[in-house]
Amino acid sequence: MTDDGNAPTIPDTAAPTHAARVSHGTLRTPVTPDSRYVLRSLLGSGGMGEVWLAHDVRIDREIAIKMMRGNGDADAVARFLREARVQGRLEHPAIVPVHDLGADERDPFFAMKRLSGRTLHDVILAKDAEWTRKKLLARFIDICFAIEFAHKRGVIHRDLKPANIMLGEFGETYVLDWGLARIGDESEPPALTPSIRIGDLRSDSGSGGHTQAGALLGTPGYMSPEQMRGEPVDARTDVFALGCILFELLTGVAAIPRDKAFEVTLATAEHRPAAGAPDQDIPPELDELCARATAGKRDLRPASARELADAVQRYLEGDRDVERRKQLAAEHAAKAALALVRVLSPAASNEAARAEAMREAARAIALDPRNADAQAILGRLLVDVPRPIPEAARRSLEADDNRATRQVLVRGAWAYIANFALLVAAISLGMRGAWPIVLLGVFTLLQAAFCYIASRREDPLTPLFMVLILTGHFMLLMLVGTIAGALLFLPVFAFGSLPIMLMLPRFNHPVGTLAFHIIAVAIPLVLDQTGLIPSSFHTDALGIHIKPWAVDLSPKAIVGLLYLVIFAQMYVTTRVFVAQRRSQLAAQEHLHAQRWQLAQLVE
Repeated sequence: MTDDGNAPTIPDTAAPTHAARVSHGTLRTPVTPDSRYVLRSLLGSGGMGEVWLAHDVRIDREIAIKMMRGNGDADAVARFLREARVQGRLEHPAIVPVHDLGADERDPFFAMKRLSGRTLHDVILAKDAEWTRKKLLARFIDICFAIEFAHKRGVIHRDLKPANIMLGEFGETYVLDWGLARIGDESEPPALTPSIRIGDLRSDSGSGGHTQAGALLGTPGYMSPEQMRGEPVDARTDVFALGCILFELLTGVAAIPRDKAFEVTLATAEHRPAAGAPDQDIPPELDELCARATAGKRDLRPASARELADAVQRYLEGDRDVERRKQLAAEHAAKAALALVRVLSPAASNEAARAEAMREAARAIALDPRNADAQAILGRLLVDVPRPIPEAARRSLEADDNRATRQVLVRGAWAYIANFALLVAAISLGMRGAWPIVLLGVFTLLQAAFCYIASRREDPLTPLFMVLILTGHFMLLMLVGTIAGALLFLPVFAFGSLPIMLMLPRFNHPVGTLAFHIIAVAIPLVLDQTGLIPSSFHTDALGIHIKPWAVDLSPKAIVGLLYLVIFAQMYVTTRVFVAQRRSQLAAQEHLHAQRWQLAQLVE
């Protein structure tokens, strides 16, 4: 016995699901009177049997041939032939047909249909999205009908498990391995007579991974309690195994843990998927059906495999247990109410409690949309915004802020480039002494490049980055004020850039940003008035006279350039604010649409 879902039968002659490792010296060709079959390759092997791919010369088709391994004794040969005859008598689409039986006492074999596909065990283990729950439940119905067919003919399988179920690519479903089957009231052959010992009831984790042949008939984890105790079995024994398979199909995990299969099987009253896998979405109808099928007392189980199949079919057709769903909804609503009490407690950290309350209320509404308690709890939680914001929501908000910051930085880079174009226009107006303009142009392009590079970073922008951007802008404003004068272009640039800087989501320091701009405007004015730099303006009885010391332009050119600066700044500011307003409107529309949808959910 192994501790995985593909646990081999005890004893095992199942068609193998793993590649065999057999030396050529142990392989024998099946004995047939006319050499009808030509062996191609070994498909696999189990404890006592080998399965070969073979060619049927007479019909010209590929088949599978099962042979015994080694020289079996009379009891082993009798069991092998019995398996072939049992399987051959059950002519059903979900039971592998037997084509031929070679009853030679030394080399018995039987020929059967070659199967292709995957075992249910492998499908469950792979969690393949192709195999939806609905599709697997439909195949489970096929399994149940095959077992019901066998029961009607007096055959009890006794070793049902996912590893003994094959799913074909074209809708086929096959129940494999009838080696342990019980036929009516016949007495067990010697090789199948169970010998139950106290040691067999220990945890199989300490048994070395294998049980001695003949000690138990079946696979622990799928054996019913009466089967494990060595008591007479009937159809409800197979129903128990089918319930375990249904549990595994719904949850992806075994109903009974392998390391404690004996103790759990004998001590547990029932196995509920919803309890074993609370994070899974288990329909209450199937949860209840699974619990009934795996009841420790056989009288509490469904009387037949057909009853299981019919119940699953009703579920697939949309039949729901309304009263059971209302009961479960009330239970989830009660759990949501308890979690809400913790949410409202000011002394506790309520983030986990809020999540639990919303999940439980949502589950209650999913089961019973008219559950008033769950509606009220969910409605209250949706309206009452948590403070502080939950950690997951905070991370999402930071990601949105980073995206918005990068967008503003891109627009800022284009604004700097637009200002560089103004400098080119100033030169074209006949400005003499162009070195200040060149210096200013170099600083402008550097700032544009820095903003663009910062906008391309995938990582969140650190405060240091934002300080560097603001410092660069501060130096640029001071340079404009020093070169062009404190009263000419500097106020326009400062008034235009201040609101844009305040819009940076990742730099929420309005006082510091305002202080930077005030200082950038004040320093050139102080330097001008204290004589540390040549004066760019003076006043007299006629008014204020502005003459930038480093810019040699005619009065008309200066006025024209001033208006260009004003118009350019108005355009840039408008572009930035329009983009920001569009983003804000989109966020508001999204928020109100979500609010409306949530209102429909709880009203």
